[in-house]
Amino acid sequence: MKKKYGLFKVLIVLLLLVVVATYFIPNRSGEIQQIAIVDIFFNFIQSFYYFFDTALFILVVGGFYGVLNRIPVYRDIIRGIVNKIGEKSKLFVIIMTVVFALLSSLTGLNLILLLFVPFVVSVILLLGYDKLVALSATVGGILVGFIGGVFVTFKDSTNQYAVSYTTFDKMVGLDKLFNSSTILPKVILLIVGIVLLVLCILSHIKNTSNDDILQLSKNDSFYVESKEKSEKKSSKTKKKDPKKWPLIVLTILMTVLLVLGYLPWKDLFGIDVFTKFHTWLTGISVGKYKVFTSLISNQITAFGSWGELGSYLMAILLLCFNAWLLKMIYRVDFEDAMDGFVYGVKKMIIPALISILAYSVLVSSYNNGFVETIITNAGKSFGDNVVIHSLVTILGSILNVDLYYNVAGVFSSIVSSLTDKANLSVYAVMFQSLYGLVQLVGPTSILLIAGLCYLEIPYKTWLKYIWRFIVELLIAIFVVLMIVSLL
Repeated sequence: MKKKYGLFKVLIVLLLLVVVATYFIPNRSGEIQQIAIVDIFFNFIQSFYYFFDTALFILVVGGFYGVLNRIPVYRDIIRGIVNKIGEKSKLFVIIMTVVFALLSSLTGLNLILLLFVPFVVSVILLLGYDKLVALSATVGGILVGFIGGVFVTFKDSTNQYAVSYTTFDKMVGLDKLFNSSTILPKVILLIVGIVLLVLCILSHIKNTSNDDILQLSKNDSFYVESKEKSEKKSSKTKKKDPKKWPLIVLTILMTVLLVLGYLPWKDLFGIDVFTKFHTWLTGISVGKYKVFTSLISNQITAFGSWGELGSYLMAILLLCFNAWLLKMIYRVDFEDAMDGFVYGVKKMIIPALISILAYSVLVSSYNNGFVETIITNAGKSFGDNVVIHSLVTILGSILNVDLYYNVAGVFSSIVSSLTDKANLSVYAVMFQSLYGLVQLVGPTSILLIAGLCYLEIPYKTWLKYIWRFIVELLIAIFVVLMIVSLL
């Protein structure tokens, strides 16, 4: 437990630094507005209100894998994959790193991809690699994909209650889906990031002894930790030859539904077929009763707009429904399934709570607005200086971990402070790439928090492992930005 609370201490110190900053730096209105001690607790509670769905999603992911672990077929699939990989284990790690990066780049659904992390982590650990390899190949791959994200979207920050989605490109006035001024540097950063991350992983594998691997790999996943316990409990429901295809089909179907539901097809690609179909479906009525809304739900929106419900509500419902279907198909006892779900939720409680603490840093910083004051003063003192704005972006990305609030409080302020609008595309690439870079190492990164706490990796250990890669990628980002600005 001590390993988990190291990150907790770092966030407490960061929160206190935010409080101290409000005593010296004016807020967005130009006045000194200190954050009082009691207000820190109010902000923590407010974080539950705004970001409860994120914490709940993390908990449900744990519960889902807790149920999966009660199904012998799931463990058989993992064993089968490990056995088939054999001596090609390094190739598997490389492939998974690339797959996670590409999925993140092409969908922008970073936290949704957390759903697949425990499964791949289990395989990598059972292949004999340590936790750092497992974390960097999964969470690291996702965040590298964001840095070179081709289809990264977020809510329109010009309206707090907007349900439309936009991109960095659209925010700086580039309306085309593929703009050479932004798409090319993103693809370059994606390729460079993947290559550097793979080299970092391979170098770590080469320089890690067997003793280090064993030390880091014990108690590593749902599969390994509860394997013996779950086998005893599920022995009475275990069939002679359980079929694997229902689990595989349901997993693929769930993945497809999540991509269809959360990728904003209309705002991103102009595809409105899902919206029209939903309008037609919900309009079917018998007499005065609308069939879909009366019998199923009036809260389910069209594919491409599930994020409008409150980020992860549909993902949570889909996970729970899928877990229930698997429980029924594989005839797992209700008590056994609930025991597994609770076990998984318990394993994710610490990541969920620390995530809320990270969001309380955001609430404290964003509500005060002192970062916007820093941006304004930096613009007056240094003008349109991409280096200074890069430093401000890094600061803002640490304090405002949620992309929407970071765009609203930092990127929008940077764009507004610029006097020369010729290089707006450079700033769009700069902000996206540096935000992703911070998520790889920043203590407020939700994905990183979930990964570190789940695998019980000390934050200090992660920093020692990843710092060279971060420096190399940071240099690559500035080189790409310099080249783009000269074109």
